[in-house]
Amino acid sequence: MPLIQEPIPISTTLDGRIAVVIGGGRGIGRATALTLASAGAQVIVAARTATELNSVAAEIESNGGQAAARPLDITQSRQVQAFADELRATNGRVDILVNSAGASFIGSLDDSSEAEWDRMIDTNLKGPYLCIRAMLDLLRASESPWVINLASKVGLTGFAQVSAYTAAKSGLVGFGRALAQELGAENIRVITLCPGPVDTPMRWAATPDLDPNLTIPAETVAETILFLVSLDSRVTVRSELVMEALGYHESAVHLGH
Repeated sequence: MPLIQEPIPISTTLDGRIAVVIGGGRGIGRATALTLASAGAQVIVAARTATELNSVAAEIESNGGQAAARPLDITQSRQVQAFADELRATNGRVDILVNSAGASFIGSLDDSSEAEWDRMIDTNLKGPYLCIRAMLDLLRASESPWVINLASKVGLTGFAQVSAYTAAKSGLVGFGRALAQELGAENIRVITLCPGPVDTPMRWAATPDLDPNLTIPAETVAETILFLVSLDSRVTVRSELVMEALGYHESAVHLGH
């Protein structure tokens, strides 16, 4: 017989805090939304696919948490601004902003069309820029604001066959470094996570032959985010965090060509 799982109890670690999780319908974003809600945060999940968002919000609420789902294309500045305006009217602040939406493309430079390049930059770099900029006043209204950007280890090291994705994630790393300095004076803490392979649908679509033992669970990334946003208000993290499975090595990833 299958085990019956009890609902995750709601603690008060993040009680009263408002978290916006971009890309919260699947993968790391979904795991993060569930984890932050289980710690007491009111979570707003935003992404393109409404059915996935509604499923996450329903799961949070069934476990006793607070959630709202908002369909959003983060590459469209008007949509992002309208979303921020809604948050301004309903919540008045954002305590935690997690930019976890992402897209990947595997192909050599010869195969990378301008359209694919634009898609990588728009989703992985421009989207976080639009979201942070639109919500800056909402973050400033928080007593302990955090911005968590999800980049990738390839943004630090590079990887063949993913030059457009690497460029976008590398740009996100640099963007986060600059913002950490620019916004630090206002006590807005900015940190970029750079995970290696994570057990998500996007990972398996890109590398279906990868040894599952060389991936880390999305929940582990989410728990790391929970740890960060639970830090004392006098503490910050000054560099990117790289996470990967013990024993992982880049040669285990085969992209063809």
